[in-house]
Amino acid sequence: MLLIIGVLLVLAGAVTGQTLTVEQYRAKVLEYNQDIKQAKEAVNAAMFALKGIKTGFFPKLQVGGNYSYQIEDVEFMQGVNMKHDNYTAEATLSQNVYAGSAVRKQKDAAVLQEAIARLGEDLTTDNIVYAADVNYWTVAANESQFYIAQEFVLIVNELDGIVQKRFDEGAISKTDLLMVKTRLKEAELQLSTATMNYRMAMQSLKIMMGTPLEENVVLVDSIQKPVIVPALQPLDVALQRRADYQIATQNLTLAQQQTKIIRSKYLPQFAVGLKESWGTPLINVDGKEKFATTAFAKLSMPVFNWGEKRQYVRQNKAMETSKELEISKMQDQVKQELANAWVKLNETWKRVEIANSTLEIAKENLKLNTFSYNEGKLPILDVLSSQATWLQAYTSVVAANYQYKVAYAEYVKILGGY
Repeated sequence: MLLIIGVLLVLAGAVTGQTLTVEQYRAKVLEYNQDIKQAKEAVNAAMFALKGIKTGFFPKLQVGGNYSYQIEDVEFMQGVNMKHDNYTAEATLSQNVYAGSAVRKQKDAAVLQEAIARLGEDLTTDNIVYAADVNYWTVAANESQFYIAQEFVLIVNELDGIVQKRFDEGAISKTDLLMVKTRLKEAELQLSTATMNYRMAMQSLKIMMGTPLEENVVLVDSIQKPVIVPALQPLDVALQRRADYQIATQNLTLAQQQTKIIRSKYLPQFAVGLKESWGTPLINVDGKEKFATTAFAKLSMPVFNWGEKRQYVRQNKAMETSKELEISKMQDQVKQELANAWVKLNETWKRVEIANSTLEIAKENLKLNTFSYNEGKLPILDVLSSQATWLQAYTSVVAANYQYKVAYAEYVKILGGY
C-alpha cells in the first residue's frame, strides 16, 4: 500500500512539479546557498590581495605638485623683489631594491591566505552538503511517517466497519465498538500531526534550495534507499581530506611567515629613483619655470629601538606555539569523531536490520489477529494491540533508517566530504 501511494505521488509530481534525488538536492542547495557565495567572495578577496602585494616588486611612478603665494612683498636683495607666485610639478619614479625581503615575505603570506580562503570554501561546502543531506532525509522520513499514518487510518477504518456491522447484528457489545472508535480518532490525530510535520519539513527543504514554497516537489529517494558505505579510513587519510585540519596547519605556516615579516621590518631598506620637476625655483626672482632632473638613492637601517623587534618576535612566536597546540587538539578531535562515527554507523545499521525483522513479525501478527477476530476466536483488544505494535514497528523502521542516513552523512563529512 505504501509503495503504491509513493509511486502515484512521484508520477503526479513528475507532471506538475519537480522530482529530486538527494544528489540533485545537494547541487541545488550549493548553487543557492549564501554561505557558499560568501566563501567564494572571500577567495576572490584573498586573490586580489595577493595581486596587490605583487605590485610591490615593480617600479612606482608618482606625480604631484604644489603652489604657494607670498602675500607680503619680500626683498631678496637691494632693488630685487621675489615673485609672489611659487609652483612646481613633479614626477618621481622609484624602485624598491631591498627592503629586508618584506615584499617577498608578504607575497608568501598572501599565498597562504588565499589557500586558507579556498580551504574555507571547501569547509563551508562540506557543512552545507551535510546539512542538505540531513534536510533531505528528514523530509523523506516525515513523508514515510505520513504514508504510515494514512495507511494506519485505513486499517483502523476497515476494522471499524467490521465492528460496526457486528454490533448492528448484536454479535458484540458496544464496548468493542467504542474502543475501535477511539482508536480511529487517535489514528486521525496521528495523521494530522504527521501531515503537519511533513509539510513543515518540505517547506524547509524548499527554502534551503531557494525554490518557491508553492512549487510541488517530490522526493525520488526513499528513506530506505540503500547506500554504499565507505570503508573505515585511517586517521591520516581523514586529516589530509579535512578542510578544517588543513586550515589549522596553514594557519601555523602563516604565523611562521608573519614572524619573518616582522623581522624584515628591522633590516636595511634601500631604494633608488629618478625625479623630474618643473616650475619656479625656490628663490623665485625672475618668475621663469625650469626643468630639474634628480637621481636619488635612499638607505635606511634601524639601529636601536629599545628591543622592539625582540618583543614583537616573541609575541608572534607565542602565536606559533598556540597554532601548534591547535593542530594537536584538532588531531585528537578528528580521531574521536572518526571512531565515534564508525561505531554509530555500524550500530544504526544493526537497528535497521532489527527494525525490519520486527516489522515483518508485526505484519504477520496483525494479519492473523484480524483474521482470528473475524472468526470470533480473539477479543478486540488483541487486534487493537497488534495494530499498535504494527504502527510502532513501522515507525521504528523509519526512525532507524533516518538515523542510519544521518550517521552515514556524518561519517562522510568527518572523512572530509564526498
